[in-house]
Amino acid sequence: MSVLVVGASGAVGGAVVEGLLERGAEVRATSRSPEKLTLPASVQTFAADLDDPASFADALVGVDRVFLYADLAAPEPLLHTLAAAHVRHVVLLSSSAVTLPGAAEDFNGGRFLRVERAVEESGLAYTFLRPGGFASNAARWSWAIRSDGAVPLPHPDAVQAPIHEQDIADVAVIAMTSDALMGQAPSLSGPERLTLREQIEIIGDVIGRPLSVTEQTEAESAAMLSRHVPEVWVRQIIKDWREAVGSTPPLSAEYTRITGKPSRTFRRWVEDNKRLFQGEDSAGRVLSGGSAPD
Repeated sequence: MSVLVVGASGAVGGAVVEGLLERGAEVRATSRSPEKLTLPASVQTFAADLDDPASFADALVGVDRVFLYADLAAPEPLLHTLAAAHVRHVVLLSSSAVTLPGAAEDFNGGRFLRVERAVEESGLAYTFLRPGGFASNAARWSWAIRSDGAVPLPHPDAVQAPIHEQDIADVAVIAMTSDALMGQAPSLSGPERLTLREQIEIIGDVIGRPLSVTEQTEAESAAMLSRHVPEVWVRQIIKDWREAVGSTPPLSAEYTRITGKPSRTFRRWVEDNKRLFQGEDSAGRVLSGGSAPD
């Protein structure tokens, strides 16, 4: 059985590849720039673009299951290509945003919900993975931590339950190598609620440096974020922070139910990636949870 990982350059996709290889699966991977992938020699790599479904033709020959990011403006053509290639099961990295009230009208929830609905309508068997905020979003603070140790934020008391990308990958691997999660849509979270301020304190504790928060206005934060991410994401990030102040995000037990193991803490994520905050690249993989890899 061959399985295909779309987006193997990402932190989750890369971890999925590693987990599949550990289970003895025949793994293929696609990227717009496969020459940039750093994967074991046993992984077949293919050049493919989500916006050009025909580019997946070679990669899909004999493939039974596909791991897919839900970063698709028009998912139907690609899903038609997967079905025509006799793919049996799609494991979709979606988002817990689809479960929130008003998800269809929300930028983040709406884009994931559209892809989920397209998968359902395609007739393909599926598993939807619905994680909340990634612990790796803390990578956005690395430049400030490496420079003066003061992280600028407009809503430092926003509450999250950040999830380690390895937890997401562990569940994806189970879905890719068995039928245990077919038709399911587990929501996934980290094991604890933490404010942004508390996350920064944990980073400081792990790297052995005192860190602080510089409180910003939303306008100041938007101006800073817009240097690095599209405007639509700037609005979404600040909105999410604003609405998370004083919130109690749900803590999911799905990871433990599915794997039989406790989920990884935010501290564990920082320990696994502490070089990121010490002026070194952690692993050469994309660590942002805001957009899909190529």
